[in-house]
Amino acid sequence: MTGPRFQVHAMQPLFLTVEGIGPFQEEPFQLDFTDARDEPCNLYVLVSENGRGKTNLLDLMACLMGLLPGGEREKLGFEDLDTGNGRAQWDLLVELEREGKTERFVLSLAAGFGDPWSLADWGTARLATYGASKRVRLGYRRHDSSRLELVGMNDERVSDLVAAVRAGRDSPTDGFEENSPTLPTLLYFDPYRDIPLISTGIRGINEPLNWGYRPVHRFSREGESWHDSLDNLLVWLKWLDDERFDRAVEIINQRVFTGSAKFLKGVRKQPPEAIINNGGYIHRLDRLSSGEKSLVQLYLRFGVHMTRNTILLVDEMDVHLHPKWQYRTMRLFKQLARDNPGLTIIASHHSLELIEAFSFETPQEGLRKGGHIIQEGLA
Repeated sequence: MTGPRFQVHAMQPLFLTVEGIGPFQEEPFQLDFTDARDEPCNLYVLVSENGRGKTNLLDLMACLMGLLPGGEREKLGFEDLDTGNGRAQWDLLVELEREGKTERFVLSLAAGFGDPWSLADWGTARLATYGASKRVRLGYRRHDSSRLELVGMNDERVSDLVAAVRAGRDSPTDGFEENSPTLPTLLYFDPYRDIPLISTGIRGINEPLNWGYRPVHRFSREGESWHDSLDNLLVWLKWLDDERFDRAVEIINQRVFTGSAKFLKGVRKQPPEAIINNGGYIHRLDRLSSGEKSLVQLYLRFGVHMTRNTILLVDEMDVHLHPKWQYRTMRLFKQLARDNPGLTIIASHHSLELIEAFSFETPQEGLRKGGHIIQEGLA
């Protein structure tokens, strides 16, 4: 994907500032992704009741990460940025090695009407707080005519990063939660996670849809066709025969089925599909409970698509989960953040149990925790 003289050593969120987006219309609204010591958080929770704008903010982060390939565009794919006066700026701390030199800087991904980079300034003192030498920009300014103007490509750091992201597109990863590529990626899981019955497509050993690297992968309800199903993904991993399949099965059984009579047994040849052993009864993935399907999808997709610099967004992490599973999922997220230095987890929920499980004020080794409650009303 990238040569040894070009490596991304870090890409960590610092601040997201929005104006004219969803419910955030009256004045600029900001999320601070740093902890009490001004270090970028590796575990961040966004808490609110439904309808307060948390999904808007997660959608927006995915949209802004999607600006990394640059290029000419007619639309950004986010309504409040494509029309009206909506603006957004996402500041990330980047450590980049180019041609033998390593530099830390703030990358402001921004888009919207007028000058979206004016939402948050970066002076010398503020940059020094995060050990950054410079602030660079990448994104799109929308003019009165609706024309989108690409901004930032005159900086070599930005142009090199954009070129690397473009060149790396569709390059296959090489592990399961042990991938070596360093290009940044954002994995976004919306609240509608599900595994339906496969109803279309010819079953076989096929490279899964969107198998390779992308700066953004979005996951919702899995497709009903063979080509974009989790069954095809597992059959493909089995066919690769490079230990990824065994690791995937082990992780799913540890994280999802510990303490139950169920386990992911593997895949069968006819018909080709993944199979679950439920106390001796064999069935398909789509016969799992809603909570089990949500977690199987999350951990499989995460393991396959993560890189060494991954931002994991999970909207409504508590959906379909019993309080006991909510606690377990929070524990697992904490362990993932500890085990993967380049991983940032940003999760939303509206669960009182998860607020307690997060234990915001309690220091925990290997974790840099942060969070925000939108319009407090959870009590």
